[in-house]
Amino acid sequence: MNPTVPLNQIQISQLSGVGPSTAARLERLHIYNVQDMLFHLPSRYQNRTRITPIGALREGMEVLIEGDILISDTVRGKRRSLLCRIEDSTGVTSLRFFHFGSAQKNYLQRGARIRCFGEVRRGITGL
Repeated sequence: MNPTVPLNQIQISQLSGVGPSTAARLERLHIYNVQDMLFHLPSRYQNRTRITPIGALREGMEVLIEGDILISDTVRGKRRSLLCRIEDSTGVTSLRFFHFGSAQKNYLQRGARIRCFGEVRRGITGL
């Protein structure tokens, strides 16, 4: 391919490994050229680059948070879970892990700084 040709003029079918059936599937997603492919985002795109302050959390948000662990403890209920309380300069929230191993439990101790991505839900201990 010629490096001086604009990306929107290189048809997707010109790429190695893209046959007629793959090109047809990509066209259903409105991807006709290399530029379309580069700017295509999946339907469930999750932005994991922006850290949200804990104080700004609202139920239903999908966010990345960062904080220091205050408390970490295994809780027995209907099923065993690892409960961690984390804080930043704006607030405190809880993280509940249902599937965890001993390595995670050992790492998630008081004083550790962590980043987590997920959906904010309301529980017994708050958000």
